[in-house]
Amino acid sequence: MTDIQQMLMAQEGTGPMAHGRYFPYQDSVGRWTLGFGRNITDNGISHDEALMLLNGDICDALDAVKQCCSCYDTLSRPRQLVMLSLSYNLGQDRLSGFVRFLGALHRGAWEECADELLDSLAARQCPLRYQQLAAMMRENVSTWI
Repeated sequence: MTDIQQMLMAQEGTGPMAHGRYFPYQDSVGRWTLGFGRNITDNGISHDEALMLLNGDICDALDAVKQCCSCYDTLSRPRQLVMLSLSYNLGQDRLSGFVRFLGALHRGAWEECADELLDSLAARQCPLRYQQLAAMMRENVSTWI
């Protein structure tokens, strides 16, 4: 760690922290701040920073999906993408609550998987996304591959 990193880390507030993760907080003048005094109210984050955060979140989603889905590595890539999207958006706890969906997934019952996705609160909240995910699960195709 460099001298300037050490100094700024000691001087700047880090806001609320839990399990080694930083959370946004309001600084002494009311600006939303993150990490070591990073003003996100006025400055936001750069595209490269957003991609770095996205990549970290994708790694977390992959770890979570592998906890919920022992057959993940045997799935086709379009179906893996469905699982990663679900894990990314729902988190491990909510994804593991899709019991009928996960059961159908482990049996390879793709139509049932798609139907279960569409019959969820998440699908009612984000209908276009879940229609797309259900089609990917059912048809085993993805426009991103």
